[in-house]
Amino acid sequence: MKLDGKSIQAAIMHLVEEYRLDPYQVMEIIRAGIKSGFKKDFPEFRKAEIVVNVENDGTISIYKALTVVEEIEEEDTQILLADARKERKDIELGEQLLINITPQSMELSRIAAQAAAQTIKQGIKNIERERFYDKFQDKEGQLLKAKVIKVHTDSVILDIEGTTVVLPPESQIPNRPYEVGEEIFVFLKKISKEAGSITLEITQSSPDYVEAILKKIVPEFEEGIVTIEKIGRVAGKRTKILVASTDESIDPVGVFVGHKGDRINTVLSLLDGEKVDFVEDIDDPKELITRLLKPAQVESLEFKDNGKVTARVEESQKSLAIGKGACNIKLASQLSGYQIEVI
Repeated sequence: MKLDGKSIQAAIMHLVEEYRLDPYQVMEIIRAGIKSGFKKDFPEFRKAEIVVNVENDGTISIYKALTVVEEIEEEDTQILLADARKERKDIELGEQLLINITPQSMELSRIAAQAAAQTIKQGIKNIERERFYDKFQDKEGQLLKAKVIKVHTDSVILDIEGTTVVLPPESQIPNRPYEVGEEIFVFLKKISKEAGSITLEITQSSPDYVEAILKKIVPEFEEGIVTIEKIGRVAGKRTKILVASTDESIDPVGVFVGHKGDRINTVLSLLDGEKVDFVEDIDDPKELITRLLKPAQVESLEFKDNGKVTARVEESQKSLAIGKGACNIKLASQLSGYQIEVI
């Protein structure tokens, strides 16, 4: 593989256009690739610090960088002051002297060319990874629009702003049918950078997803006029939300439900029909539990010393109080802080 000016310029232009990279970034990648290939062909310089210079016309120069010292400890990277001044009279201790070691023919062997290509590929991958991280790091904790591009038995593959992301089974709404081509929202829980990889943790099954939807469609919530105190959710079945208002004249439940239920209907459509109950957060535990157990009608409540509460309902109301899969009583217990038993 011959490295002449034209081939270097062509490589730079190709990388700039194909990967939409900054020319300076491309030049750094090219330098690293040449350095890697050079050390393969010239093993005597493997421990040396090599500097590669690429001119605008693609001309390559390779230098060995030596640090000027009083006493040599590492021959591959150091040079005595007296010897350095034979090359450059004004050089001082601690400075670097560049010795031109450019070979007469800048032609890499097959193995060296492979090493150079691998280094360049890795450099591009690193830049793309950082670009990916920069793109999403400010979107953590937000809703993202996604398009379903593939549906497997367990996972759903999404396209999010040109990036392929997996929605794992535990983060899906249970029993929701996902269809290729449909557009959905997901909540970006976390973006993590570990061991050379970047991962987007997205979900539709967490309470955070519901809260993010409400933040999007209820401006009074975004502005702090009404608040969400706590959310309990059994994804795919039911969500109960304790809400409050910073203004006593404003009904927080009414704000979240919206005029003629327009806001709650939007929420229900995004949750694929999952039941959603808004309950005003109040200090009276008896009244709070009564509201949380709706749609069941509670006849009486008996509070016990061990944090347990017995709710008495008519026989016809038991299934409503408990809920399908016990989700109603489970969420009422979770939000009230009491262990509720229905009799």
